[in-house]
Amino acid sequence: MDLHSPYTRGERIERVIAHHAERTPDAIALRQGDRAFTYAELRQRAASMAAGLYAAGVRHGDCVPVRMERSPELVVALLAVLETGAAYIAVDTAWPAARIDSIIQRSGATVVVSEDNFAHFAAGAAGPVPLAPLEDGTEAACVFFTSGSTGLPKGVMSPHRGTIRTLVDCPSIPLDSDSVFLQSAPLPWDGLSLELWAPLLNGGCCVLLDRGLPALDAATLREAVRGGVNSLWLTSSLFNVLIEEDVEVFRGIRLLLVGGERVSPAHVRRALTTFPDLHVVNGYGPAESTIFATTHVVRAADVVEPATEIPIGRPVPRTGLALVDASGNRTKPGDIGEIAISGDGLALRYLADPEATARAFFDLDGVRHYRTGDLAVLDEDGTYRYRGRADREFKVRGVRIAPGEVEKALEAHPEVATCCVVRIEPMPGRPELACAYTTLDNAPLDPGGLRDFAARTLLGAMVPTRLLHLGQLPLTATGKADYAAVRALVEKDAAPAPDPAADAPDTPSDAVAGQLLAEVGRLLGRRGTTAREDLFQAGLTSLDAVRLASRITLRTGAHITAADVYRQRTLDGLLALSGDREQSADSGPGSLGAEHGDAPLSRAQQRFWLAEEFAPGDADNVVVLAYALEGPLDTRRFEAALSQVVARHPALRTVYPYDGAEAVQRVLSPADADVVLERTSAPDHTPGDDLRELAEAITADWWGDPIDLEKEPSLRLRLCRVDARTHLFCLRVHHLVFDGWSESLFMDDLAAAMDPDASPAEPPRVTYAGYSTWERDRFPSWRAHDLPYWQETLKDAPRPFLPRPTEGTQARRVESVLTVPPATVARLTSAADTFGGPPVAALLAAAGRALSDVFGVEDLCLGTVSTGRHNPELEPIVGCFINSLPIPLTSVPAQHTTELLATCARTVASAFEHARTPFDELVRSLQPGRDRHPWFQAWVILQRQPPRLRLREGVTVEALRIRPPRTGFELLIEAVPQPDGAWELVVSRRADGMSDTQAEQLFAQLDKALSEVVSAEITSSGR
Repeated sequence: MDLHSPYTRGERIERVIAHHAERTPDAIALRQGDRAFTYAELRQRAASMAAGLYAAGVRHGDCVPVRMERSPELVVALLAVLETGAAYIAVDTAWPAARIDSIIQRSGATVVVSEDNFAHFAAGAAGPVPLAPLEDGTEAACVFFTSGSTGLPKGVMSPHRGTIRTLVDCPSIPLDSDSVFLQSAPLPWDGLSLELWAPLLNGGCCVLLDRGLPALDAATLREAVRGGVNSLWLTSSLFNVLIEEDVEVFRGIRLLLVGGERVSPAHVRRALTTFPDLHVVNGYGPAESTIFATTHVVRAADVVEPATEIPIGRPVPRTGLALVDASGNRTKPGDIGEIAISGDGLALRYLADPEATARAFFDLDGVRHYRTGDLAVLDEDGTYRYRGRADREFKVRGVRIAPGEVEKALEAHPEVATCCVVRIEPMPGRPELACAYTTLDNAPLDPGGLRDFAARTLLGAMVPTRLLHLGQLPLTATGKADYAAVRALVEKDAAPAPDPAADAPDTPSDAVAGQLLAEVGRLLGRRGTTAREDLFQAGLTSLDAVRLASRITLRTGAHITAADVYRQRTLDGLLALSGDREQSADSGPGSLGAEHGDAPLSRAQQRFWLAEEFAPGDADNVVVLAYALEGPLDTRRFEAALSQVVARHPALRTVYPYDGAEAVQRVLSPADADVVLERTSAPDHTPGDDLRELAEAITADWWGDPIDLEKEPSLRLRLCRVDARTHLFCLRVHHLVFDGWSESLFMDDLAAAMDPDASPAEPPRVTYAGYSTWERDRFPSWRAHDLPYWQETLKDAPRPFLPRPTEGTQARRVESVLTVPPATVARLTSAADTFGGPPVAALLAAAGRALSDVFGVEDLCLGTVSTGRHNPELEPIVGCFINSLPIPLTSVPAQHTTELLATCARTVASAFEHARTPFDELVRSLQPGRDRHPWFQAWVILQRQPPRLRLREGVTVEALRIRPPRTGFELLIEAVPQPDGAWELVVSRRADGMSDTQAEQLFAQLDKALSEVVSAEITSSGR
């Protein structure tokens, strides 16, 4: 066996993934939002679906179009197709219908997988099917459709070996089981293969961009990196935009692959200057060579000024390159030639297009090659350098475009006579597709209408953003279209306008609008755009949307994303949205820097500080967490990593002494805080004992133990050795220091600090003390914005309906647990989304229905919480930000479930928009009755998914939910997301409140109500 072969674990994609599923079945393979699939789950689901596909008629060698949105189910479907021995075709659901129909017809497919029939195929077959593992990696794995010069897209049939030879043991692309790769590229691209299979072929984790997000922007990338993403592929254009807008989004990335177009040395220079250890790779290769044909690891020396190019590098393993002349003969050393590619990654053929296959592929010295149309030269170091194109094809926004396909689509318009499509760059770094055209009646057409016509059959990147009507196309002496002359005409027409900022209004109310209109003009390279114009019809690209979102955020202080730009589409709409979200006229808490020193308590801290003063040791005031660590734990390294985390987050080493008339925050140095890891051994136990019960025994002494907040940090750490491969890590911290979001930050930072080769992470730029000072400054404006809403919403708030507890502030806690399956959770989420609400809206609707039925009330008020992190700069801070929100519901029995769900969605969405004013301020201002908890006694909360990760040396970490012995909550219904996408629905209560019979009825009615909400989702989606 060749130990250096990339095929030592198999030469087919599904076989290599099967290897990892057998080796590390519990490792996380896929994540999207709060959902996660292990390798074992992914393999099992794919195998079951493969049987279902086989039963439906899919056979070895077939092509199967998969028309689904980005989701774990999509990955299951792709892997299932491979398990049958067929090749998948990932089809974008947003493609024009005519293009999809053409591709399906050309594929000869008898089965098309879609969102509608996925569940049917995923259910498997009624009986056994004759599917056996396959070994031949030279067979087709997938088909990529690229632009075609004849007017039809070409289907590139890519072999399994092509993907594996690029992504397994490739020296320039370091991937391993710790790789966490973001999948954000459009699904039909070969970028999907890179981002999806790169981690899965190496035992790592693929993080899927959330469904419905049209593009990756800085805010989304920042959140992905915070969630653990460390590897990334970006087109050169998107990389440039992100570097320009916020280079800090790359902090935490260790592997960055760029390409698809010429890579800018200046932008890479900035990245490497900021992050010297970042591994940057320039990748080159058309789809016909499967992902990459050559790579070049970019060093600082490559981009030192005045460098103007970055090499495309050397061939990846099992790949050959030759430079040939127009006749197909090798060029002389040092001469420019057309790149011809050979090797294991070479496409098998174009699907159902033997003529195009014969034109593009040829034999050179007895070896099959593909002529790329790209020109290059081989330098003295044996490195290839790109020198342009030999034909008219080019790339715009990373998409390869054959002008002939675009021209054919436009000339199908009944009024277009002729046209010529060219690539222009009216501003540096902003390539655009332009078209000059003539008409039968010599009259120009409406640009929007012509673009809409083209969009019926073309991809978005292939629709020209510049249209120029001419009386006649310029011709060469031979009577052919003169492309150079056409390019000159459209470039002249597209010349950047004078700076529109000069025309910006002077009045304060219009100043921001004027500035942003100027920004839009600069992005589009022309003036005259209005605030009501559809920005995408005006030529805004997906990259422009990323830029514009960042600039609106900067100008207004509101958090605007690229998805918002897509939804609103006009500057007026975006300004209205930013007005709703705007928090302050300043730049946010980041403007305070990170200076330490005494600071006021935040309003959230004041609530918990007073609660601790009133009832010392109250179980609801503390957070007790436990984690099972499985594997060979280096306990010394673990203790050092904990010290790094405590040093990074000042809130973990803060005390709260009185200073005059009020308590303040006082941050201690790590040495003075003296937070130590207590080591202990497990009490008597036998192998197989429940680890959660063991953790509860180990942490039992932490409950009811008052914390002296004035003198010592509240953080306590405890490590218990269970056996040689099992430890329990437990922590206790006061709630005024910590919330659910903080837990994720703490554990992610702990995992990062376990890497012995990594430098200690820099502290967040903003501290919690800085936040509380900023909150105090901004509070009057927040109150002025929020209070009128709450005055109206709560003016006729329902009265308490739960039986009054009989004991004091706390009583024995009782809980019941219901598992909500992943499919049900997905439908509940979809149901809430249908009506514009977050997933908790569906849970509130079900809880409202169940409580109304059990306690016989028409009107009731429920409580939920917001994260309180309304500014992106608050996201990396450990601290308590949560805020309570009342959600009143009226006439619950009279409302159909669909209507109740819509009401909850609207009410929750509105509450979140007015959630900056602290709950205690609502109580102080609105003066509700105080004999019970104000406004509501039943809480309905959707928690964050507990951390589930791996430490550097292969130690897995699994959260164990610790059950408090006592509680003051009369009723708490909380959904805890699980790795498989399910919810663990925990219904807890005081034992001295509702009766056991009422509790049993509520539990049953809640299960029933959840089913009703799912049915409402089906009904609403079918309308």
